[in-house]
This record gives sequence, structure tokens and C-alpha cells, in this order.
Amino acid sequence: MNPPRLAFVGSTHLASPWLLHALRRHGTFEAVCDENPRREGRLPQARWTYTDLDSLLREAEPDGVVLHLPERERHRVIKRCLSAGVSVLIAGVPCTAAKFERLSLIANLAGQRVIAVSPMRFAPAILLARRLIESGRFGQPMSIVLRSTRRGAPREGLDDQGPVPVDQVFEAADLLHVIAGALSEVTCVAQPEGAVLSVGRTTTNTPVSILLHASGPPETLGLELEMRSIDGSCLRIERSGALNCGNGSRVDAHYQPSLVTSDPAVELGYDGLMGEFVRQLGSGCPLDPTTPDILFAAEAILSSARTGRRVQVKSAEAERRPSDPVRGV
Repeated sequence: MNPPRLAFVGSTHLASPWLLHALRRHGTFEAVCDENPRREGRLPQARWTYTDLDSLLREAEPDGVVLHLPERERHRVIKRCLSAGVSVLIAGVPCTAAKFERLSLIANLAGQRVIAVSPMRFAPAILLARRLIESGRFGQPMSIVLRSTRRGAPREGLDDQGPVPVDQVFEAADLLHVIAGALSEVTCVAQPEGAVLSVGRTTTNTPVSILLHASGPPETLGLELEMRSIDGSCLRIERSGALNCGNGSRVDAHYQPSLVTSDPAVELGYDGLMGEFVRQLGSGCPLDPTTPDILFAAEAILSSARTGRRVQVKSAEAERRPSDPVRGV
């Protein structure tokens, strides 16, 4: 079976190099489309380079497209790809939750996929944490604390000028959802220096604390997660990707990536993300039903950060009214 033909739309200079590395590993890097190619220091090793999306979709005929664009452009580009019969992967927020519901309908009618998840969902430490919780080896969570600090990369577009990048908020909401379930409410405080402190609870009444920094010194970069269960067990994921789970002297699980042999594309989740995208291409798998709920949670965090008030997180099931006609996309 031939590897799928994949295309990249956006600036390869701003995208993670490990995303591009995973793309090459799981498919044929058929084409790249950047409307401003002169800003690139070097061109990626793709067969074709375009400055027009329609030309790429018509001539390169990719099986899937990986997007890395400013938020304001994503919905438009996803629609064009789906209309051309091409599935889409985006490692971040695709659009608003309401618009994503309508994009999902288009994707289902076209027999294509729209995958919008955080790469960290597929990091080995996160996958191990999920297995510990689902197997019952880690008891019912009693509290969850998530900290995330980024490098402070420049943001594109006036639509992402909040205290922290919207994709960073989406990443936090995504990880909490896959580990602990949907959020039910949040209360946030935004700091002018680029930080958001959120407290809330899940639908199972588990208290959650989220601390997001848009920029920080090198030693603080990355993601940390700490969970405590009602039986006293503690599960920690360090910025290095290490995981420790146990209770006192008892060790239930330990994972430590090697600084010498570990593949950053694997440890940061990009390899697993791209593998999942390739697996779903042409498989007929149903779309991930949790994506709208994760988008609603991210929107609630951003809304509370703007107002400083408690916000109830909407539910996709509650918002969906089957009797309503589907409005135009």
C-alpha cells in the first residue's frame, strides 16, 4: 500500500519542525502552500510548492492536508479542502464550536475527516496516564492541576490577542477532557503580562486548576500535570515528559524518556497525531464527538478571562437540536 500524499498549508517557518518531521515519516510530502513564500528562510523538501490553495488541491491531489494558519483563516481553508474532497488535520483550534458542528456535517457528507486535537494528547506520558485511569490502577481523581508555559512565539492576526494564545487554551482543554472528562464551569483571572489562572470543575465534580503562561524562561517551558486521587495516590507528569504514579513508597508506574535516544516528535505527540490522521484517511471512522465539547471549554476559559466571571461550559449535546434546520456554513 502506497503511503498517503500529504500537503502542508501555512508557514513551515512558524510550524514545529517535529510536525513536519512526523508528516514526512507517515506519508509522502507532496506539496506545500504558503501565500507568502518569501518570508521562508528555506523551502521544505516537498515535491511541489504553491502560493494558491486551489491550485494545490487541483494539481497535487493530496489525500490529506495539514494546516498551520492564523485562526481567522482556518475555517475558510478547511471548507475549501473539504469541498475538494480532502481531509484536514489541524493541531489546534479549527474555528468556533458552532462552526465546527457545520464543518462536521460537510465532512460526513463528503466522506472526509476533520481532526482538530492537541499533539500532546498522543505524548507517551499522557497515553500512559489515560491507561492508568481507565484501568482503575489510579483511583478516582480528587484534584487536577495543569501548568503550561510557552516560548512566547509571535502571534499572527488580530483575532488571537488574548492574554495567552488560543491554541494554548485549546491544548489545556483537550488534555483535561481526555484525562478527566468535560469541564462544567470555569472562573479565570487574566494577568497583563500574559498569564491566565483558571479554576473550575469537571462534570464529575473534580476540582481543576489551570495555569497558562504565554511566555517564560527556558527552564519553565513545557507542560506539567499533577493529579491526586481519593485513595491518596499521586500522578505527576513533568516538563521533561517523565511520569511518576504511586502512593507513598508504592510505585504504580514510571516513565522516563531518554535524553539521548528519545525522538522529540514522539515525546511531543506529533508522531502519534500524524499516525492517527493517516489511519483515519479513507477509513470511514466517525468524527471525534468530543471536539465540540473541547471547543466549548476553550471558549468558556477565554470568555471568563475577559470578564473575570464564572462561566458555565456549554455541552455539544445540549446545544444540538435535531429539529432545527442546519444553517448555512
